Amino acid sequence: MTRRRLPAEEAKMIILNHAKLLFIEKGYDRATMDDLCASTQMSKGNLYHHFKNKEVLFLQLLTQHAEQMSQKWLHLMEHSTSPSEQLIEMADLFGRDCESPLVQALEEYARTLSGESESLATLREITEAAYRAIRQVLQTGIDQGVFINEDIETLSFGVMSTLAGATQLCLTMPNLSGDEYAALHVNAVKLLLKGISIER
Repeated sequence: MTRRRLPAEEAKMIILNHAKLLFIEKGYDRATMDDLCASTQMSKGNLYHHFKNKEVLFLQLLTQHAEQMSQKWLHLMEHSTSPSEQLIEMADLFGRDCESPLVQALEEYARTLSGESESLATLREITEAAYRAIRQVLQTGIDQGVFINEDIETLSFGVMSTLAGATQLCLTMPNLSGDEYAALHVNAVKLLLKGISIER
């Protein structure tokens, strides 16, 4: 019996969907391309035709995840009434994202990187998307007189550090629910907001 040749985009989507499940089940370190061959029922040659290696595949999944998060941020920014509310909503999203097994696999993956890794550029791009969204909210708050008129990069770094730090800590607490992760992030941002908000 001959196998039907899939269109390239369809084959990539099948590979990505199976790879995501594999990374969730086994983590980054234990997942192999052999596992993916078995899961997709595709040959190694077909997998490597579409993705150079496991790392490239994982980075593609992270990029998709980041794009989905960006869409959620944009939606929040359109529907939130104030910059403070937008930051709280972003914190909620960051917290709920701790429940994503892909984020947990990311922590495992990050430990494999060296300072010269080309993959760091992709991870920086992903992080920059969140940083830009935060910077935009903060600039709006400054322009509206809601936040102190401090250097935008300093403020953005402070908020991003708070959220990233909360995420790192939450990943060490695997027994919490999405609501609990979100509450920890939201409370951290509310505390930060007390320091940057202008009293009215």
